[in-house]
Amino acid sequence: MRVAIVTGAAKPDSIGHEVALRLLKEGMQVVVADLYEQGFPALRQCTCIRCDVADPSSVETMVAQAVQRHGRIDVLVNCVGGSWGITRKDLIASPPSGFRGLTNCSLEDWRTIVAANLDAVFHSCRAAAPHLKKQGGAIVNVASIAARKGIPPGSEGSSGPYAVAKAGVMGLTRQLALELGPYGVRVNCVAPGVIASGRLKRVLEITQQDHGPEGPLKTIPMGRVGTVGECAALIVALCTDDTSYMTGVTVDINGASYAA
Repeated sequence: MRVAIVTGAAKPDSIGHEVALRLLKEGMQVVVADLYEQGFPALRQCTCIRCDVADPSSVETMVAQAVQRHGRIDVLVNCVGGSWGITRKDLIASPPSGFRGLTNCSLEDWRTIVAANLDAVFHSCRAAAPHLKKQGGAIVNVASIAARKGIPPGSEGSSGPYAVAKAGVMGLTRQLALELGPYGVRVNCVAPGVIASGRLKRVLEITQQDHGPEGPLKTIPMGRVGTVGECAALIVALCTDDTSYMTGVTVDINGASYAA
């Protein structure tokens, strides 16, 4: 039986949570790695491990525990991320007010946001790679439309460092695809636009306007935001043999808002 690790899957209103449930339906054993332990009881079919993916030692311990429990790793999905951090407090708090750009963010902002969104993907991929290389498999990273367009100054609950970090995830995906391809490991990336996750709901609560963390909702040509289910379906497809010759690419899912 194939084994999948999904980071950032414990919150019930998240893309990662839906990915974990759908991978279970695909017949995989699923390991959930997250700081949000409050969500673990709802994922009793999964192996839940508390993990700070911004900390390389925590990630290495998590991967070792997953292998000890299940014997192998076939799939890694990196869903952890956020435009204002991933500490235990951040996971349940509203986003800070205002927009933090590259020229006015603090060094702490920069390090925290890049660690959560880029370093975390690097740590997880590096720790899982030796196990994936044994029999082949798939890695799917989650970036953002912010990496394509940037984020307009004034976007509440978001930041310039977030856009830069997510662009780094796209580059990391391409490089890993080249390095792991000879071992039968595919590495792809999904770049969501505005998705109706808990993150969007918390931003809308503080702004009280039709403006998500990645920009005005009115700029989406399809006229609506995406759902976590739509995004998770794409991610899961990239984990299966249905996309066995697809690697090194970033797939956009944003209602044509990048094309507009």
